[in-house]
Amino acid sequence: MNALIKVTALAAVLAAGAAFAQQTPPPASSSPSTSADTSSMDYSKLDTNGDGVISKDEAKGDANLSSQFSTLDTDHDGKLSSSELAKAKSKGSSGY
Repeated sequence: MNALIKVTALAAVLAAGAAFAQQTPPPASSSPSTSADTSSMDYSKLDTNGDGVISKDEAKGDANLSSQFSTLDTDHDGKLSSSELAKAKSKGSSGY
């Protein structure tokens, strides 16, 4: 009977750890962002022709990026380069 109590206690301790382990859900967006959130975009999927830049047509695959395309395209060449995207991300505002 002593062994049964020990096994039961061990099982309870192990189960308690699993009961308290929780994943934190991602924060919900309380309002639509006025600037592009580049942290959650999959650039490889947006760069459909694989040329290393995102054109205005390719940006249409992400509504938020498309709406901010002109602002993010700092050299106004009609493409978002990796350096333009990195600058946007490093600004530190609204998910950059």
